[in-house]
Amino acid sequence: MAIAGSGLGLLFLYAGGKKYLHPFEFAQFVLDYELFPQIWVGFGVAILPLVEFISGSLLVLGYILGGLDRLATKRGWASRAYLVDGLKRRSCLLLILGQSIMFTSVLIVTLLRGLKIDCGCGLFFQREVGLVPIMEDALLVLLAAGLYWWEFPIGKKETLPPS
Repeated sequence: MAIAGSGLGLLFLYAGGKKYLHPFEFAQFVLDYELFPQIWVGFGVAILPLVEFISGSLLVLGYILGGLDRLATKRGWASRAYLVDGLKRRSCLLLILGQSIMFTSVLIVTLLRGLKIDCGCGLFFQREVGLVPIMEDALLVLLAAGLYWWEFPIGKKETLPPS
């Protein structure tokens, strides 16, 4: 699960960073969707890449700290990573899940409206809005939801180190 979670985090870190570094291109993609008033586009272009970048970064950091915590526990060393491990990962996964649902919904609405525009996903290459980007985003929704469920402590015994 750590590899899948780290990969998801790296994907969002990269996507957010790319959007942040190219705000005018990202703004044009958002305008092409014709879903929001133009006055809101600047706000979205300023906030969304930061949320993607930060949630992706902290998700990767959470998995790294979790791995270090497990390593320290196996070695018998005192570890404090448990304080940030679960909460950060679950919070970041919830943010990523919300973003993925939003991206998938926007792509579905755009496809149903019949707009022939570049999806603006822009991770590795350009492509038109269609079933492939929708399926990719749906897989991200399932992955984020599955990881969130996996991280949720219901039914798991959580042991804290002695004080």
